[in-house]
Amino acid sequence: MTSPPPVDLDAILEEVRARVRKKRESGEYGADLDAALTLPLPGGRPIFSEELKDPFQALPEVLDEDITYDPKSRKRYVGPVITVARRTLIGLLRWWLAAITERQERVNQLVARALFDLRDRPTPGLEKRLRKLELWHEDFVAANLHSVYFQARFGGDEPVIRRQSEAFAELFAGRKRVVDLGCGRGIFLGLMRDKGVGAYGVDLDPRMVEQCAERGLECIEADALGHLRSLPDRAIDGIYARHIAEHVLPGELVSMLREARRVLMPGAPLVFVTPNVATLTVGAHSFWLDPSHVRPIPPELFRFYLEVEGFIDVDVRTFEPSEKRLSEKITDATVRENVKLLNETLFGDRDYAVIGRAPA
Repeated sequence: MTSPPPVDLDAILEEVRARVRKKRESGEYGADLDAALTLPLPGGRPIFSEELKDPFQALPEVLDEDITYDPKSRKRYVGPVITVARRTLIGLLRWWLAAITERQERVNQLVARALFDLRDRPTPGLEKRLRKLELWHEDFVAANLHSVYFQARFGGDEPVIRRQSEAFAELFAGRKRVVDLGCGRGIFLGLMRDKGVGAYGVDLDPRMVEQCAERGLECIEADALGHLRSLPDRAIDGIYARHIAEHVLPGELVSMLREARRVLMPGAPLVFVTPNVATLTVGAHSFWLDPSHVRPIPPELFRFYLEVEGFIDVDVRTFEPSEKRLSEKITDATVRENVKLLNETLFGDRDYAVIGRAPA
């Protein structure tokens, strides 16, 4: 027979405290309960009163508590003898106990004072760091425009996005469980459904999740990295992520790729689409139209990320050229080549996809 697991008294007591706090906040526990908790037991000690309070509030009460000891024995026949012996022993040890008690009281007072000082003393630099965090949050909220309005103005027309996504549909042919990270309105999910591919989306914006649900598409409200971390190994057979990489810090992106490799089945495709900042009009202008963009990712760097994280068959595809271009109808071959190079630099493809496959 196996022995029963040990009882964690501290955990039980903490759970009791939490429940009491919750019920007090909700008004279920009133003054009558507080009065009942302070009723003394036969030994003279209140019932759990200090354990259920804030430790700092209960500390002075415990330190000031007067502990009494009754030496009287209640045993029949030998009780009087035991009582006399106890009183005699107490009398002999009184001077020694008094010295110990006095020293302990001084220690208790010093410890209590130190604890209260620590509680009230601000941590060096904490206020400054908290203020920085508050300012960052205020700036983030101010920059985080209503996603529905932003998508309507800058997010691109649905037919255009669907046409762009069509170029990657063959990579996911026959797949059963593809996840679209940052799925937005569910355009790629709709395409996958039309192609007979099993897919679901993940988006942090509840409004996007609601729009997907209205289209009959499966979508989970969660952040991309957190969702990947929640999946078991080799749980999905494809990942598509359009315009999400530029919204996260490099460390989070690398963590996302690392988790993607873990959850992807061997040979499963991974596609990340992001603005092509190698095109100057994108890197210097259109990329910064979205205030939630964190930083641009050059194609060479994104390729490097995938290769370092162990993905195979890594490739980069650029697409969606700019409408504006300088005329290349020039007779002089040297000038024509220079204009062509200038067009590629200024008005080249506005997006690119980095593609890889999970290793075996």
